[in-house]
Amino acid sequence: MGKRFNCILLSLVAFLLMTGFAFKPAKESAYPYGAGVFSYDHLPNEADIRCMKENDITEVYQYIAPETSYEEVHRFLKEMAVNGIDVYVLAGEPEWCYEENYASMKTVLDRTRSFNMGLSKKQKIKGVVFDIEPYLLKKWHNIPDELLEQYTNNVVKVMEERADDEVPLSVYLCVPYSYDTSGREKVLRQLISETDGVIVMNYYKGSEKENIKREAALARWYKKRIINAYELQPGLLSQTNNSITYYKDGIDAVNDNYQDLISEYSHHDMGIAFHTLEYLRALTLQNSEKKK
Repeated sequence: MGKRFNCILLSLVAFLLMTGFAFKPAKESAYPYGAGVFSYDHLPNEADIRCMKENDITEVYQYIAPETSYEEVHRFLKEMAVNGIDVYVLAGEPEWCYEENYASMKTVLDRTRSFNMGLSKKQKIKGVVFDIEPYLLKKWHNIPDELLEQYTNNVVKVMEERADDEVPLSVYLCVPYSYDTSGREKVLRQLISETDGVIVMNYYKGSEKENIKREAALARWYKKRIINAYELQPGLLSQTNNSITYYKDGIDAVNDNYQDLISEYSHHDMGIAFHTLEYLRALTLQNSEKKK
């Protein structure tokens, strides 16, 4: 019996070799800690999904407009699940930092929970990304610390609110790279320690490693995920003398920078995020044209 099995096995191997079949190792992703993309204008269509797959995107931070129907959202979530892309609801306004506007943050949680009803575990929205920028308010110049205190209080309430769920939604916060360098490390520490992770809007080309140093250290200390976001929008070129956006540099430059970043912070769970999907598509197309 053993000799007969060995003969069959050898014959099968010989057949595979003669027909040109080869075992190829799975493609190793350039993003070992996950890759996300911000999506605002619409729910991703087929072209968007092809772009995400081509760029090894593993999660999308999706703004869902109030008028979007549950049927549309469910179709979108099922399509993302088929393609192995996790979905996080993207929401936030600067005014949500006020304690009196906490209800807006809670509404996002409630709406996300309702979207998840009737879906399989794989299809469900995995969490919420809050993009709340109190420093854009006029009052920031007069009472920045008070605004940040109210904001952190709202974050604590959100985490308490979701804690009772059977499968709590993950909560991530978008933060600027400058909280620690502007004397607000205590706030940064609290935002990281209270949530599941932060997306650092690390928009200063060439200084990414230095700018994320403290955020990375705190995330590692509290065992939280950290994501480094890269700006791709061209609209910032004239405003910043090209010091912020990678639009002219292209995706390869972003990837080179990210590889350098995770080499520097090799013991950190540091993902990557592209801002935004619209321009990730544009730069992907540019790359394809160059390679023709």
